[in-house]
Amino acid sequence: MRIEQELFDAYIAIYRPYINRANTILSSYNLYSSQWLILKDIAKNGTTTSVDVSRRRGIEKPTATKVIKHLLELGLIESKQGEDRRIKYLRMTESGKDLFDEVSGRMNAMQREVLEDFDHEEMEMLIRSLRRMNL
Repeated sequence: MRIEQELFDAYIAIYRPYINRANTILSSYNLYSSQWLILKDIAKNGTTTSVDVSRRRGIEKPTATKVIKHLLELGLIESKQGEDRRIKYLRMTESGKDLFDEVSGRMNAMQREVLEDFDHEEMEMLIRSLRRMNL
């Protein structure tokens, strides 16, 4: 087997189990990984638009819109009309911030457990290597 195939096979072998572990944590908050990633994006970037979220996350706008609608329904984010009526700005609500902090703690603990056999330098090397991929 070629080394390139081994690399992607290794990635695929860890991706699904990781998402399943994440969803186990998130489901108790009525969230799934796709919703968590958008909530995390809004937490990181502050007030933003759905177009910006979809661009940063690399997802189609209709997909982002569906996820954002769910987050709005849960009261985790709010939408405000911009001066340009075509633009709506999204930001986290106070309850969204509280939930984000709580879930982040649980997700961080799970990630530390998954990575407990790696030292800091190994993780930095993996991050640099993955970021160099041209996808």
